[in-house]
Amino acid sequence: MPRRTWLDSKIDVFLEELAASGMHLDRQRAGELITGQVRAVAALMRVTEATARSYLGDEAIKDMARRMLSGVAGERPGAGLLEAPRTVPLPLALAGITVAALAEAMQVRAANEPPAHLGDVITTYAQTLSGLGQITADEAARVGDPAEILVPPALLRRAARYIGGAADLAANGGKLPDGIPETARSQLAATLRRDADGLIAITTTD
Repeated sequence: MPRRTWLDSKIDVFLEELAASGMHLDRQRAGELITGQVRAVAALMRVTEATARSYLGDEAIKDMARRMLSGVAGERPGAGLLEAPRTVPLPLALAGITVAALAEAMQVRAANEPPAHLGDVITTYAQTLSGLGQITADEAARVGDPAEILVPPALLRRAARYIGGAADLAANGGKLPDGIPETARSQLAATLRRDADGLIAITTTD
């Protein structure tokens, strides 16, 4: 078993702080953010990165996570999205595309996570998929045979972030899911990015 590093432990702290508010991020991206903070501290204080790490204890890492949470307030971290106001009309065809994109994104994310964290990945994406499914069923029962459903914008923003994160992993050399050839990398990344951007676009009019 590989020896755990300082960065491994700080990633755990960072992700646990996000998870406490119902938010999740892939370990690769979390590691990049923490490494960037180490370099910024080292440059500011004119010390080595090893010395800079000594200034970044668990509380400093938690503060980083809290600042990130404030930056995604539109996703209503920690809130129950099924009870949130449903104000964005989502065509049923786009709802289907979103479900497919989330499923693809989950596979990309899972391919890039250590086995010990796969349960968290599945839970994160399954909750979003379940929420979208329940809202679709509720709206169908309310309207009958709707051409579109009303969805909380926070749910779509959260889905867009998950899908966009998977697009970045695919575009930047992350592992691809089993069965997806390397020749499909660019197309997969572009498709996921398009789907994420589309969800963001329809929430900006809310």
